[in-house]
Amino acid sequence: FSGTDASNGMIDFAGSGVCHMVGGWCGLVAAVLVGPRMGRFDPVTGLANEMPYYNTTLMALGTFILWFRWYGFNCGSTLSVQG
Repeated sequence: FSGTDASNGMIDFAGSGVCHMVGGWCGLVAAVLVGPRMGRFDPVTGLANEMPYYNTTLMALGTFILWFRWYGFNCGSTLSVQG
């Protein structure tokens, strides 16, 4: 990931490729382990039941957490302490 011929010219700035790959795999494993929500499928027919699409409180909390961590990650990966 250094931009050489061995890495096909890819440059991994601040480890973002590794960060997103690990996050993606962890999300996939968690989704498989947790499985579908209770009541998502009808036990008799196996068809999907109509469910509410969102929870406003959790949606706002998730947005804030992502926004807050995005600032921390970007500043931490681009700035350094000079001493």
